[in-house]
Amino acid sequence: MNSQVTIIGGGVTGALLTLLLGKAGISVNLIDRGRPSIQPGDLHTGRTASLNLFSIETFRNAGIWNLIEPKAKLFDEIVVWDSEGSSSVNFKGAEISRSELGYIVHNNVILNALYSELAGIEEINIIENESVNSLNFDEQRVLVVTEAGKEFSSDLLVGADGSFSKVRDLSKISIRSWSYDQIALVSSVRTEVSLGNTAYQIFTDTGPIALLPLPGTNKASLIWSTDKEYGNKLLNLDEADLLEELKLKCESRFGNINLCEKVINFPLHQLHAKNFSKNRTILIGDSAHTIHPLAGQGLNLGIADVSEISNLMISAKRNHEDWNDPKIIQRYAKKRQPESYKMIALMEAFKRGFGSKNLWLKLGRNLAFDFADKNQLLKKRLIKEAAGIT
Repeated sequence: MNSQVTIIGGGVTGALLTLLLGKAGISVNLIDRGRPSIQPGDLHTGRTASLNLFSIETFRNAGIWNLIEPKAKLFDEIVVWDSEGSSSVNFKGAEISRSELGYIVHNNVILNALYSELAGIEEINIIENESVNSLNFDEQRVLVVTEAGKEFSSDLLVGADGSFSKVRDLSKISIRSWSYDQIALVSSVRTEVSLGNTAYQIFTDTGPIALLPLPGTNKASLIWSTDKEYGNKLLNLDEADLLEELKLKCESRFGNINLCEKVINFPLHQLHAKNFSKNRTILIGDSAHTIHPLAGQGLNLGIADVSEISNLMISAKRNHEDWNDPKIIQRYAKKRQPESYKMIALMEAFKRGFGSKNLWLKLGRNLAFDFADKNQLLKKRLIKEAAGIT
């Protein structure tokens, strides 16, 4: 089955790129090994995303933000504190003349909006429950063959199939990766004291805890990144003891905490592709870069990838240029690789700086918190970086 673009991976980044290209009249085969077009009856379950202002604007341009916003929770302040010291820093939208810094929303809500919109676009063909078996490249086309023997030919192939990308492997794109020796515990909780419109990040001696406000009375998304040994101990606790430990780590700021759904966990690692493009293949999202979740920027990085490549392709089409020109594809890589490396380096510095038990590093990070909170120029820059604006 021929198309101009084949996208492997129907998660948020793959589906969003499909939508933007399809609306521009570019034909797309979207292939996924599962059924991402089917979400659970209750969309407010599972993993969540912290969307910055750039990502929100991208969704608005795609015509789906009106479907997402009513089911998302605005936050206008970020509070970060170090449980090993007395310092904290508050970032407020008002400091950069914005009424919001971002929104917290469940991934299922985003997927539901994307696939609702995709359904009505003639240029898009969605193929589910199909896994990639092989890729064949020639000077003009790339041929995708699935494990069921189906063939899909296109000018360009996009890998949006996650950290363990089959597209990346078959395209022989090298990676650099290492383990953080941590696991993440993820759930939604209900707190006795409301978070309001504030997102919290607590750095502890065993790893960072993020509590992010969700729609609903006193609901919050929990992302608890911990050292493996401590994390496995947590997983072996009964629910009451686990929640008591969480309350202790949060210094009882939110009162009693109760689970709203089962805790899931996954290992944390860092990964980046050494090249974001090769031959007729480009990588976006977690296929290109996987980072520590402590700042909630993983999906935002992927959405920025989507925005960059879609803008390049749509602009070329509009100007009657060859959007599949290697120079355009390389332009995408040259723009996005440095941005992702910068974020990877920042997350690594945070992880190492706040994961250390060294007394001098503890003192240094408390001084850094105080400095960041009092230096208005630096603070505004940090707030804009977190919000994804310049």
